[in-house]
Amino acid sequence: MDILSHTFSGLAIGATALHFSKKKVSYKMFLLFSCGFAAFFPDLDVITQWSGFDTTFGNWFDLKEKGSLIYHQKRWFSHHALFHSLPMAILFTGILSLYFRLRRRVSWRSVWRENKLFFAAVFSAYLVHLFEDMPTPTFVWGGVAFLFPSEQYWGGKGYIWWWNNYDLFLIIISIFVLNISLTGLTLFRIRNVVTQSIASIILIIGVGLFNYQMLHRGYSFNYSGMSEHHQVWQMNEAKSLELQKEILGDELYEIMIKIDHSIPFWF
Repeated sequence: MDILSHTFSGLAIGATALHFSKKKVSYKMFLLFSCGFAAFFPDLDVITQWSGFDTTFGNWFDLKEKGSLIYHQKRWFSHHALFHSLPMAILFTGILSLYFRLRRRVSWRSVWRENKLFFAAVFSAYLVHLFEDMPTPTFVWGGVAFLFPSEQYWGGKGYIWWWNNYDLFLIIISIFVLNISLTGLTLFRIRNVVTQSIASIILIIGVGLFNYQMLHRGYSFNYSGMSEHHQVWQMNEAKSLELQKEILGDELYEIMIKIDHSIPFWF
């Protein structure tokens, strides 16, 4: 799935979680940012696709193969490997807890007791990236290395195409916008339990709609291997866009296409 959808998924989780926090605004903003970054972080492993990878990391670590080849392999630093795993989600959250401990100079117990909502939200934001990648095609990985270092990869179902899942993105960003907007209700002294309930309902409905749309494409995008990848790419890309036009209607589809073409990365 595309990096923009992943990042806003994390932000949507953060926007929901902040309604349950009694901390200061600055803390809540850090919570929101951390959730967005956690959902973005797994795709740092696409650095092997960077044009300068071979002359930097490749030389520093004396790698024998080009980054473009490593990207499609199953090494620990390949795409969908360690960075797309439960252990890395735990490590990422643990590093943040270390930051809190060093900053506050308190015990681990105090850090976790005072910030358990923060860590739960960040951990969930990281995991949502992995869950969103599982419905994509098998290709060369067969999903994500969820229980790394286990060689078993999870997912690779082909329910959705790699890109242009505009309907899913609109659901994700709607959750984020609606739950961020709810913070404005505090100006009217609306009780926290009300905004918490509304935010939770919005998230639950959004997740339900996301899964419904994902599972009712009426078409399998699945394929495996590099040779089959080249054979079906154009066909699956065209079919994905065709389905989006049917789902969104002509006007909204054209708006999303314009947004897509204006962004300098795959969306």
